Amino acid sequence: MPNRFLLPLLLASTVAERSNAQTTIPTRYVADRFFAAPITERGDTLVMLMDTGGGDVFVTKQMLIRLGITPKFVAFVEGDSVWDGGKFPTFKAGASIPPALGASKGGFYGFGNGDEGMLGHNWFAGRVWVLDYPNRRASYFETPPAPRPFGTHTIPMTLKKPLTRDDPRIQVVVAGDTVDMLLDTGATSTVSAEAIAVIGPGPAVRASAFAAARLWDGWRQKHPDWRVIPGGEANTRSDLIGVPNVSIAGFDVGTIWFAKRPDRVYDGMMKALMDKPILASIGGAAFRQFKLTMDYVNQRVTFEKP
Repeated sequence: MPNRFLLPLLLASTVAERSNAQTTIPTRYVADRFFAAPITERGDTLVMLMDTGGGDVFVTKQMLIRLGITPKFVAFVEGDSVWDGGKFPTFKAGASIPPALGASKGGFYGFGNGDEGMLGHNWFAGRVWVLDYPNRRASYFETPPAPRPFGTHTIPMTLKKPLTRDDPRIQVVVAGDTVDMLLDTGATSTVSAEAIAVIGPGPAVRASAFAAARLWDGWRQKHPDWRVIPGGEANTRSDLIGVPNVSIAGFDVGTIWFAKRPDRVYDGMMKALMDKPILASIGGAAFRQFKLTMDYVNQRVTFEKP
């Protein structure tokens, strides 16, 4: 989990605004990922990856101490220590983010020794969010609006158990086949220099997409012309495959590079988290050209080109 808290962080927006019943939150936009950047009343800035596929509300233990909080040890999770940080902090007016409505119910935790923090699935739960990638702005509705009717660009975004287990599942069309995927705004890879030369310029740490090995291998076998970068994901040495025919909510999103993941990731942990088994995860690498309205209340997402 901590390896998803990635810097450097640029392009700060620290002024909360209201527009059409929406509240814009302070963010930093880095390599097609959103990081919330609220400022506490005592002047500390928290930088937290906005990760629809992550869990709970976390900062590091060091950050809890910096905030003047005495961490209380809770448990070991995946080899890292979890610390109870008490209630969600109070932030400055105009530089605030809301507490979680989901399972943590406003709780605040320390986790391991990674960089900064994360806002996971239960922080998004129970609200309607707008992630405007082209304009690099994130906002939410104080009062959820009426649900948009399903249509070409508004598709189901289903949850296993709202306010408890809110990992969003969407369907993505790949080369004519429909694939169930996690809508994962925090999906991140560190790509090799060789991969950058193929994929395109930008930081090594960037938004990504993942596929279970059996799906990835099936694409490779069925489409031998699709380009593969062996070991292209530098931190895991996983292979990357460039999928040229990806369609989401009626839009062709161009070529998306998927890193191979072991089947056990999707057959084990992810199967337990989702309302239905999935075989892949897709994030900002595919969303960068869209404004997403993620309606957790009515379980749907709308894709628009601003």
